[in-house]
Amino acid sequence: MNTTTATNLTARPAISNERVANLIALGIPQQVAVIDLEMVKMKLSEPKENIGWTIDQCEDAEIEYKRYLALCLKFPYPSYSIVPNKIMDTMWHYHILDTRAYHKDCDSVFGHYFHHFPYFGLRGADDERNLKSAFEKTKELYEKLFSEPMARNRESDCWHDCEDRCWHACSDDK
Repeated sequence: MNTTTATNLTARPAISNERVANLIALGIPQQVAVIDLEMVKMKLSEPKENIGWTIDQCEDAEIEYKRYLALCLKFPYPSYSIVPNKIMDTMWHYHILDTRAYHKDCDSVFGHYFHHFPYFGLRGADDERNLKSAFEKTKELYEKLFSEPMARNRESDCWHDCEDRCWHACSDDK
């Protein structure tokens, strides 16, 4: 990365105090609310990334991802298996790509590196059932903690809120 690019990237404004207060009002604990994902949102809205989220979609995704982190903090593994929906998972993947920030944020929130295991549900029929069960439990915990259902893609008719990344063929479930 050349110096000009690095300077431009660091010039992006950090998360505002107003945004942090808004996130806290939505039930997100302060240590999660203060995570600065402005650069992640910039990347997700970049057309060349082939995600192409709008600013509003990025703002909503930040809320969902931070709620996911809040769930993981309140209901830690291995006692619980919190499963993200596609919105949360996409934001998480882009957060992880900023390795230094992700590592620092994990230490601040969890006290250790928060690992991502992308193979849950892919290791046979039992694992697939466990993923589905864990996702259903995640939705229950989400609604209990935030007093509203987990966000979902309104265009999807998938009954289990997989956000179009099914672990199994939705067409078989209809």
